[in-house]
Amino acid sequence: MKKFTYIIGSAMFALLSLNSCQHEIDTFNDNPNSPTELSTPTTLLTGGEIGTIINSTGNLPRTLSLFTQHTNGNQFQSLDYTNYFITETDVETDWTNIYQAGVNLNQIITQFGAQNPYYDGVARVLLAMNVGYATDAWGDVPFSQAFQGNNNLNPKYETQQQVISQIQSYLDIAIVDFAKPQSANKYLPSSNDIFYGGDIAKWNKLAYALKARYALRLTQRDGSTVAAQKALNYLQNSFTSKSDNLVATFDGGNNQNLWYGFNNQRAGYMSMGKYFVDILKNNNDPRLAYFVGLDSHNPPGYSGSAPEDADTDASPFGNYFSGNASTPNVIFSYSEIKFIEAEAQFRLGNTTAAQAALKAAVSASLVDVTGADNPTFANTASAAVTLQNIITQKYIALFTTMEPYNDWRRTGFPALTPNQNSQSKKIPLRLITPKSERTLNTNATVVGDLYAPVWWDN
Repeated sequence: MKKFTYIIGSAMFALLSLNSCQHEIDTFNDNPNSPTELSTPTTLLTGGEIGTIINSTGNLPRTLSLFTQHTNGNQFQSLDYTNYFITETDVETDWTNIYQAGVNLNQIITQFGAQNPYYDGVARVLLAMNVGYATDAWGDVPFSQAFQGNNNLNPKYETQQQVISQIQSYLDIAIVDFAKPQSANKYLPSSNDIFYGGDIAKWNKLAYALKARYALRLTQRDGSTVAAQKALNYLQNSFTSKSDNLVATFDGGNNQNLWYGFNNQRAGYMSMGKYFVDILKNNNDPRLAYFVGLDSHNPPGYSGSAPEDADTDASPFGNYFSGNASTPNVIFSYSEIKFIEAEAQFRLGNTTAAQAALKAAVSASLVDVTGADNPTFANTASAAVTLQNIITQKYIALFTTMEPYNDWRRTGFPALTPNQNSQSKKIPLRLITPKSERTLNTNATVVGDLYAPVWWDN
């Protein structure tokens, strides 16, 4: 077994960290400090959607997968992140990508929204999703004054409570937009909508799906039963099958799967995590061979690297999410909807309904990952109707998204053991304020403590 230890000075580490993510920035939209005037919203939407793909499938969820032990860092900055050494310069790219995507989306709303309610609604849904990533990772963030370029280089920070309220408000406006007739629009989204091809009914379902996600996010703040009932109410109008999934697609050329691209350029930096692989193996999970590649042991098998054990011979990323440059990634799934339903029903004391939703959630994930349901496995996986099992099954199914990290902070499940080789011996509860915001935005709410919980985690 090959093991690596890597020590590097903070200045050089910061430089490498920024360079390592540079391929994910690309030039997917306009300079955020200089929004341009356009005659139609078509290219703005495509740019905003490409930015959303980067934020949903790129460096941010990949970094957080190290905290949740789906993956493990074995070399260079990935090893540092596994040791919970992450600085204010390491998060610059992720922050910039979110707010760059927001420039295009906000310009659709402000310049074209009044005459194009469908474009306005789509932009609001995507902006809600991206700002959701920001607030979940950083807590208090700019929203109402953000995305204005040179018109406001010091946007105020709203509290996370205010931001989530604005997310829900944006989604409500989008739902109203989607209810308007086609004739109310000067332009209609079509092939430039790389997610749904202009299918407004699917965008409407996504708006409700996001409302349910953020309703359940507040179980500690609104109260368990209140949050659960709100989530169930929203779910009634959300995804009804796999066909509603929000999926990131890649052409395999300049537009490549970001998990594949990272692994292709930085082989050995990361492997699959021992905790995650062991759950799959111990339960004979049919998704094992899809999530996890064969390791370099003799004979080959499936193994993960533990946080304290940097093993580059452990299993690499699996083909399901990083097989080649054009492998698609699911951003929001019908499976997540059923997991939200299962948790909400459980919190309301409806055990039978919770179990049915949990089984459906596992089955939906099996179909997404393996291409087929496995009723026997789904029955076994959903037999225990507990919050721990619901969240643990969701942890498995929603790997590659941010949701397992959010759920772990919110519920404490699954029961992860922090890296005992780390200085803190505590898994980070947030990302810290980027250096650019700390030094350049006089209105920034600066947080330098990785272990200070965000508002909804209190």
